[in-house]
Amino acid sequence: MVSGKYSALSGAVAREQAMDNLAANLANVNTTGFKKDRISFAAILRGTKQTAEARGINYSRIRKIGVDFSQGGMQTTDRPLDVAIDGEGFFKVQKGQETFYTRAGRLMIDENGMIKTEDGLNVLGAGNNPLQIDTAEGKDISIAESGDISVNGVLAGGRVQVFAVAEPDKLIKAGNALYKLEQGGDQPLDEFRVLQGNLETSNVNMIEEMTAMISTQRAFEAHNKVIESYSKLGEKQDELGSVG
Repeated sequence: MVSGKYSALSGAVAREQAMDNLAANLANVNTTGFKKDRISFAAILRGTKQTAEARGINYSRIRKIGVDFSQGGMQTTDRPLDVAIDGEGFFKVQKGQETFYTRAGRLMIDENGMIKTEDGLNVLGAGNNPLQIDTAEGKDISIAESGDISVNGVLAGGRVQVFAVAEPDKLIKAGNALYKLEQGGDQPLDEFRVLQGNLETSNVNMIEEMTAMISTQRAFEAHNKVIESYSKLGEKQDELGSVG
C-alpha cells in the first residue's frame, strides 16, 4: 500500500511542476522572441526493478524540461529598427563580458551610433565586435534581408548578423528572451534572412497551453484523490490493528 501512495505522490509532484511550467509559458505569451518550455515525463523504475522492488507500481518524474525553438509568428511594426529572423539562428548580444543569444530584434541606436537591444545590450557582428554605424537623428536607416545596414541609401559598414548554435539544447534561459551557452560554440551564418519592420512573437499557443493546463490539473487532482484514499485506508488499518 505504501508503494502505491508514493507512486501517487510522485505523480502529483510531477504534475505540479508541469503546471508551473505551463503558467510560465502563458505569462510570456506576449513576450517578443520568447520560446516555450516543454516537459517530458519518465518512469523512475524500469523493467525488473519495477516488478521486484515496487510490485509493478511505478513512479513518475520530470525527465527533461527543454526549450522549444520553433519559430513564432511575425508581427509587422514598420519600425525601421525592428528586425526578425525568418528561419533558424540567433542574434548575438553582449553585456559587459557576458555573451547571450536572442530572437528578440527590437533594436535601438545610442548617441554614439552603437546598435543595442532595447535592454541596452550591444549587438555583435560576424567578427564578434559590437555594431556601430555613422548615423545622426533624422537619417533614413534601412536593414536589408542580408542584415546589411544602409543610411540614406548608402551602406553604413555594419551588418546585423545571425548566428547558428551547434547544440541549441545547451542554451540556458537567462531572462528577457535571452539565452546563455554554457557549452559548445556558434558560427556566423553565411545565408540568412532578416525582416525589417517586423518582430517575432512568442511561439506560445494560448489555446494549446490552456488545454494542457486543464489536462494537467485534472491529473494532479486524480493523484491527490488517490493519496487521500490511501490515507483513509491507513487510518482504518490503524484502527483495526494487526491480527495475531
